[in-house]
Amino acid sequence: MMTRSLFDLARKMTPEKVSREFRDFSGAHAYTAARRLMDETFADFPDVDHSFVREFQTAGFSARVFELALFAALREQGKELDRTSPAPDFLTTGDTPVAIEATTTNPPQGETADDEDIAAAVRRLIPDDMEEAQAEFTMQIGKALRRKLEHRDAQGHAYWEKPHVDGVPFVIAVQSFHNPSALIHTVNSLATYLYGIRDIATRDNHGSLVLNSQVVTEHRHKHKTIPSGLFAQPEAENLAAVIFTNSATVSKFSRMGTERGYGPEDVAMARVGLAYDPDPNASVAVPFGYVIGDYGPEDHETFSEGFHVLHNPWTRTPVAAGALDGFTEHHLQPDGRTLTTIRHPDYYLSRTWILQGEGGGNPVQTARRRVQQYLAGPEGAR
Repeated sequence: MMTRSLFDLARKMTPEKVSREFRDFSGAHAYTAARRLMDETFADFPDVDHSFVREFQTAGFSARVFELALFAALREQGKELDRTSPAPDFLTTGDTPVAIEATTTNPPQGETADDEDIAAAVRRLIPDDMEEAQAEFTMQIGKALRRKLEHRDAQGHAYWEKPHVDGVPFVIAVQSFHNPSALIHTVNSLATYLYGIRDIATRDNHGSLVLNSQVVTEHRHKHKTIPSGLFAQPEAENLAAVIFTNSATVSKFSRMGTERGYGPEDVAMARVGLAYDPDPNASVAVPFGYVIGDYGPEDHETFSEGFHVLHNPWTRTPVAAGALDGFTEHHLQPDGRTLTTIRHPDYYLSRTWILQGEGGGNPVQTARRRVQQYLAGPEGAR
């Protein structure tokens, strides 16, 4: 059997037609580990409609990386998949089946990553106006989810009405790529939109953290308004849950590939960012930083890390207990608070630094020094 590669140009594809994202990624020495792990994962990926490689090499690069990571996470959890039909994207089998359709938020039509100068894109990784950026994120996520809820095939069937999906809980998996700073948004913003409730943190007279729930009725962005609480709306009665991540990216494949020893010796990586604080009185995340590979196999990153499942308490067909328990799960409680079950290190936000050794320098030592500086600096001292 011929081995498939994501980096062999698709049929009738020419170098001029590939996206800049794919072109830069496929030719960079620093991404050697990511490319090998992607190809290793894709070897078992059932590309039912034979469109994956073409989309990966053109305008759908980020979306296909997300889909590949989701597939790897499900397989990692021991899920058996029925891919005899191209839609929904994934159908797990067994005693607790789930139908999963993947989608992404994307730049406005006509705007692509190729339209923006790379240096300008890097400067925009952190938005100037966070409140405006969160409003845009909610609007984009809402549009992506409703697009899938409203979709009908040639026979007029919604995803959950297809014969092979009948009676199976329907779930939408989503990640945001609508602008260079889209990945900065966490599951908290999505939870507010889905449940129509926002947690407000205060302190009691003893300094202990108290969480109160505030009802949110709508979300505004510029001249547009959408109702909050998608899960409670009639259009979402067949939506069992939403899977969300902001980390199913090239960086995840780079880190995990490096852990496996797939990368060149002159390339080192470090990861820094903000993580969940288990202290019950903590109201903010804690900084973290580490060099990829400075630990044993038992601490290796998993594909499931970074994925969240937000369950719909009003759905007609809920996800069975244990069906997606490899992910962090969120359940709305009767008092309006959300019960979160964390099964992996929970990193809210992270950046991956890639360092290449030049002139005989040791990139691992450089990475360790950079992490120490980060943790000792203003970001690490918060």
